[in-house]
Amino acid sequence: MIKYIPFLKFKQNEIQGVAQLTPGVRNQIVPLYDVPRSQNIMSEAEVLKRIRLASAELKKSKDTKSEYWFFVDNFDIDESINLSGIPQYRYILDSLKDYQLIPVVALDRSSDHNVAAFDFIKTKPGSIAVRLQEEDIESYAITKPKLDLLWNDIRTARPDDIILLIDLRIVKDVAGSQRKVERFLSRFKLDFQVSVTSLSGSVIPGNIANLIGTDDKKHVVREEYRLWRSLTNSPDYQHILYGDYGVVSPEYSDLDLDPELMNGVSTPKVFYTHSDKFYICRGRRFKTHGYGQYFDISDDIVSQAFYRGAAYSYGDKYIHDRSMHSAHKPPKGGSPSTWIKSLTVAHITFIVNSI
Repeated sequence: MIKYIPFLKFKQNEIQGVAQLTPGVRNQIVPLYDVPRSQNIMSEAEVLKRIRLASAELKKSKDTKSEYWFFVDNFDIDESINLSGIPQYRYILDSLKDYQLIPVVALDRSSDHNVAAFDFIKTKPGSIAVRLQEEDIESYAITKPKLDLLWNDIRTARPDDIILLIDLRIVKDVAGSQRKVERFLSRFKLDFQVSVTSLSGSVIPGNIANLIGTDDKKHVVREEYRLWRSLTNSPDYQHILYGDYGVVSPEYSDLDLDPELMNGVSTPKVFYTHSDKFYICRGRRFKTHGYGQYFDISDDIVSQAFYRGAAYSYGDKYIHDRSMHSAHKPPKGGSPSTWIKSLTVAHITFIVNSI
């Protein structure tokens, strides 16, 4: 049974994280992978590189017979960039057609995006997802005519199932967002039928400095979880699946910086999920304080009452192995990429076990 839809970036470390989940956990999720953008203007070569690297990671799961269903979307990428002369989303779907892929349609994409998704379903029957943003659910009267047109095309494509993904991105006003969701769904369900509805969001901004300063530790409430929990307390909405952006911001951009320059501005930042909060540890610049800061962060986390122990998940063991409790501490504390991989595992495992 699917319990959770994590929205992840279509990157090696997050795909590797999903691969490290135990089968019992992985079988209860269907991740959505967004192709990540660079801060600079993306080129065709950059988009192709990201798809190629991510596909190579997915192949490893297929080869080890631990393949799983996933959504893929190019929400963050300028769709005017064609790939090998083919419209972007059509190329992405074709390049991943051998996997257990669920295409995503929406109201605000290029002219070929939804057509490509419907063509994919007609060729390879399966489910399809409808992804709506917060602005799409603000006025049902404005959105309904667009949905009517979209549903005509969906009926023609005849997918096995329709999955509604309500994506709030950054959650700032829990009560306000909940009212929007309830108003929208109360009318939507009278006009349209879907098999599954999920609600996703995050409190992690694109600029971590807006959440926590350097050399600091703090607890931050996961407002997206509180919103979902409050919403599903109502019998009318208790069927809605939980979704979030894991330990990475929806506004994340994949900076193409020289490693030396990256070290000059980047800091270690670790998100450990517990109860309805993140425990966040942020260090100082790598350039001046080094990657050994991860050892100190690990020491701090394992000393907390909410730390779940090395046996809980691959991610929890990764933290333990870099802490004072490790009998064989590695020579290096890790890197931002390996920590994202590990924290993704810890986060997903905790969410699946707690909802």
